[in-house]
Amino acid sequence: MPIVEIKLFEGRSVEIKKRIAKEVTEVLVKHLQIPEDAVIVIFEDIKRENFAQAGKLAIEATSS
Repeated sequence: MPIVEIKLFEGRSVEIKKRIAKEVTEVLVKHLQIPEDAVIVIFEDIKRENFAQAGKLAIEATSS
């Protein structure tokens, strides 16, 4: 049973997450030849103040 974790900055709509979950599931079903109900997709919304790259918080990059 594949478990896919997708971490995104918060703010994506439920509709977008539904489409992503559907398409990720379809790809895994096709290539792993498994039933749809074997695929688990977990979304984790990350606040920009909780993510840093190159020593800068993501919230700093959007405010400049």
